[in-house]
Amino acid sequence: MKGLPLSPAPSSNDAGGDTDAIDVVVAWVDGRDGKHRRKRDQYLAELGGENEPERVASKERRFSDNDEIRFCLRSIRNYAPWVRTIWLVTDNQFPSSIDRQKAERDNIRVVDHREIFRGHEQLLPTFNSYAIETMLWRIEGLSDRFLYFNDDMMLVGPVEPTDFFSDDGKVILRGRWSNLKSQAGEEISFHDTNKLRGAEMLGYTPDHFFSTNHAIYPMLRPVMEDLFEEFKPDFLANAAYRFRDRKQFWSISAQNHLLLKSDRAAVVKPRDTAHFSVRYCVTAPTDAIEARLKQLADGTIRMACINYLEGVVAKVPDTMSYLSEATGPAAPFEQPGRRPSGSRLRSAARTIRMAGRAAIG
Repeated sequence: MKGLPLSPAPSSNDAGGDTDAIDVVVAWVDGRDGKHRRKRDQYLAELGGENEPERVASKERRFSDNDEIRFCLRSIRNYAPWVRTIWLVTDNQFPSSIDRQKAERDNIRVVDHREIFRGHEQLLPTFNSYAIETMLWRIEGLSDRFLYFNDDMMLVGPVEPTDFFSDDGKVILRGRWSNLKSQAGEEISFHDTNKLRGAEMLGYTPDHFFSTNHAIYPMLRPVMEDLFEEFKPDFLANAAYRFRDRKQFWSISAQNHLLLKSDRAAVVKPRDTAHFSVRYCVTAPTDAIEARLKQLADGTIRMACINYLEGVVAKVPDTMSYLSEATGPAAPFEQPGRRPSGSRLRSAARTIRMAGRAAIG
């Protein structure tokens, strides 16, 4: 590594010169859309054989839309009204649960993949969140400080800018230090592998690297740009995978380790977050899941992520009501609500029944 800058340089990217602005970027996809599904199936078929991605990278639920985006966007407006602009990154799509004209009046902007991949359009289409995250900092007009949400993340309590960026200029990272060597004999998860690869780019090792909690990610656009310029061949190779792959690095991990290495990050325990992982959604008893859903509205949790919503709804039919309560009043840009479809609920129920016989990715 040649040596990346240890302090952020002034940037002209912030629209209107508002250097204190904080934006939100949300990556969203509707895998039910016929055009998207056919395109995805086409590229999966073209890979085939030894090049076929691992099952976890192409599972239908990875692309499902169960109205999570409604709660995600609503929660930002209710609990983080200080956010300047919400950038919704999509593949020529728009959520049916959101009124586009009203959303635009509320500073919600749609960004197509073609914008963030400009100059590298040969890498499209992509069905890979790691590839998208490698390039999403390239949104025109994005603030230097921003929060990145997956579309299954939401706020469930009020937050302030200092919950993500300290007054002394540090990025607040929620997570813990990890040592994979202490897990000898255990299989390393897909995501931990990608986290580690991002850490190794900055000189960290399997016995000492930072594992970010699955929560809202604070990011610095100039730092991502610096990393891109320093590791440009690696970034472009990373963005070229159309589906997730263990050989990829997680660009957010690379950013976090650069910030840690240059003393621009502070680590806190993720006590104010709730992560419903796929494994938890499938294997946890119904009463435990329902108790955790109720906790989202009791004031002890401020950020939540539900990786397998249809699996939760299959166990707790009132899930959407719990989420509606936790994320606050409906926003003016919302369309009438809907539940995950019966076919997806039946599929989720089958997955739950087979939990003891199949690995959960």
